[in-house]
Order: sequence, then C-alpha cells, then structure tokens
Amino acid sequence: MSVDLIQTTAGIVESYVSNNELNAKELPALINEVFASLEELSEHPEEGMMEGDQEALNSLDQWTESLQRRAAGKTATPQAKPTPAVAVDQAVTEDGVTCLICGKTCKALKGHLTRTHKMNVSDYREMFDLPRDFPMVAPNYSEKRRQLAQDAGLGEKLYASRQRKRNQAQEQD
Repeated sequence: MSVDLIQTTAGIVESYVSNNELNAKELPALINEVFASLEELSEHPEEGMMEGDQEALNSLDQWTESLQRRAAGKTATPQAKPTPAVAVDQAVTEDGVTCLICGKTCKALKGHLTRTHKMNVSDYREMFDLPRDFPMVAPNYSEKRRQLAQDAGLGEKLYASRQRKRNQAQEQD
C-alpha cells in the first residue's frame, strides 16, 4: 500500500464526512471505495480523466509545489498562475464576490475559501496576483454590517475615550 494513497484517501474521506451526514457503519465501505478508486486511477491515470483534467492537475501540482517550496523557505520559481473562473474585474459586484477558483458567488469569500478550498485569503490573493485591497466582502453586505454596528452603538465608548484623552492632552499643554 502506498502511503500517498492512504493519505489521499484519508483526506478525501475526511472532507466528505465533514460536509455530509454518514452512518458509522457506512464509513468502512466509503474508505474502501475511495481507496480502490484511487488505486485504480494510479495504475491507469488516463482512463479516469476527462478532457482538460490533465491541464488542471498540472496547474494544481505546480501551484502546490510552489507553496511547499515557499513553506520550506526556498524561493519559489515563478509558476504559471491558474486561470480564473471569471474575469477579475467582474468578480466583485455590489451584492457578491465571486470565487476565482470555482466561480461561486458569496457575500463574504473568506469562509468559502477556508471551507471549500482549504486556503486562506493571502494564499488566494497570491494565487491570482490580487492586490491587498481586493475586496473579499460584497460592498452592500459590508455597508449593511457597518450600519448594523453603528445602530447598535458599537464604537461609541472608544470614540468617547479617545476624545477624553485628546482633551486631557490639550489641557496639559
């Protein structure tokens, strides 16, 4: 048994179980089925691929190697960046932010990236060469949350405290 196959099987099963309800009695069958499928694909990789899968796998492999080298402290050689699912300039609308990896539109992208793609915002920005100020939250949603916070009085104590400190500093001068 290959350690890579076992680790990959464990990762796939873990992801599946975390997103789906599964009876404990069904778990061994799922593990065996996933392992058998991966084993078959590793022996005959071309049979399980659809058109375009090889390019996607190569791109993902290059990106993974780049991240691993960076994590190991080595300088990563420039790799071809993955093609976004939508144009970057069309990814942000007033009501949603579209994931450039899969094309799903969300109000806030951070949770989607973490749950679905197992990556953080900085890796996502690096993957697509996005600037630090690229929005990860829909503008309307952000404005709505800001207004709710103001209506609830959040920040008023901080403002009053800062105002008192300014007044005290001016009195001492």
